[in-house]
Amino acid sequence: MPVTREARFMYASREELSGYLGREAGLDVPVHIATENMDLSADLKRALAHARTGKQGKKQKAKR
Repeated sequence: MPVTREARFMYASREELSGYLGREAGLDVPVHIATENMDLSADLKRALAHARTGKQGKKQKAKR
């Protein structure tokens, strides 16, 4: 895990942590890390659209 420890605190770069979590999850892309000021509804819509296209691809493969 790409973290740096300084005394009792742990720090990580958002980009490095995102890439690491994506690799650990077996994804081709980095995962998205939410912050306090983000609009999560847009991320949810994008994730649902991605999940729907993935399910459609699986159904088409199963029909063959």
